[in-house]
Amino acid sequence: MAKPVVVHIITRLEAGGSSRNTIDSCAAQAADHDVVLIAGPHRDAAALLKLTPAVNYIEIKDLQREISLLRDFSALLALRRELSRLEPDIIHTHTSKAGALGRLAAALAGFGKKRRAIVIHTPHGHLLYGYYGPLRTFLFKTVERLLALFTDYFIALTPGELRETSAAGIGAARKWRVVHSGVDLRPPAVPAHKRTLDLAEDVLTVGTVARLEPVKGVEYFIKAAAILKARRPGLKLKFVIIGGGALEGGLRGLTDGLGIADTVIFTGFRSDAAALMAALDIYVQPSLNEAMGRAPLEAQALGVPAVVSRVCGLPDVIKEGETGFAVPPADPEALAGAVERLVMDKALRERMGDAAKAWALSADEAGFARFGAESMNAELKALYAQVLTARDKRGD
Repeated sequence: MAKPVVVHIITRLEAGGSSRNTIDSCAAQAADHDVVLIAGPHRDAAALLKLTPAVNYIEIKDLQREISLLRDFSALLALRRELSRLEPDIIHTHTSKAGALGRLAAALAGFGKKRRAIVIHTPHGHLLYGYYGPLRTFLFKTVERLLALFTDYFIALTPGELRETSAAGIGAARKWRVVHSGVDLRPPAVPAHKRTLDLAEDVLTVGTVARLEPVKGVEYFIKAAAILKARRPGLKLKFVIIGGGALEGGLRGLTDGLGIADTVIFTGFRSDAAALMAALDIYVQPSLNEAMGRAPLEAQALGVPAVVSRVCGLPDVIKEGETGFAVPPADPEALAGAVERLVMDKALRERMGDAAKAWALSADEAGFARFGAESMNAELKALYAQVLTARDKRGD
């Protein structure tokens, strides 16, 4: 009996959460399915594809993140050709651009056919707030509501993402499932220490890992640092920003303007960011939007309590009051208050750190690491089996 054909479509394969999760899924599904991965060009693709030797790869040269009517139309036609040729049982699209073009191509390829592919879309987060102004956000919602007509199932990374996206009218609630991202929470081979940051052991370190762009909310982290320094001038506190990006110059200027340049450490981009979190006493994720949040989980797995914004899926990756705190977004006073509780209470910090490690590394009902790739892939395989069985019963 022939294996079901599964086609994954993602905008590009880059070193990041959505790409790595897609690669992991393809590799795990290859034993039971004929898996094809379609993506646009990217310099990281070759390295990531080494993880999936049993998966067929097709590159669509005009599939790109930026909007271009001509190239997008060319990519749409190329996707339709490939889907018509492959005749897949499941088409699983990932991220916004590939999700839009991939689902339109699936509709065109399946038009008029008695047996069409089941279309599943994983947005890997939404754009309902935190990214754009009201007009662009309205257009995004309108387009996504239309694309939902060509989508059989949606996958959210967290219950929070599911609630917010379905409440916005993007797909009926019955079409949505929750399957978390798979996160590698094995301890780093060489964990960092405070001396890695040229700091003494008695210095309290509060840190964040982020691309320095507006949606990550790092400016509020810096403003909270200024509030804490003014409120607790006698404490040995350092605030660590791990990551680089277009906003670094402006954020450095903000620390100068607030008079805390000597209190904030910018590390720039670090390939060892996960290991560097071991040097922190408290982790902060001040994002304005986050579908799930890998970094807070990585920090908790190292025994570091986390303070996160109460947006989308971030509250789902901590246990409120047990492993960390969730605070309103874009609120440096609230952020400073939550961090201050942990800074001033060593026993609370240690108790939450122990609980955080136990939570992040706990097992699910099947015995897999709760937030690991095995758990994610087991849930995806179960969903595929369910939808294929239902289709066969209907005789589609």
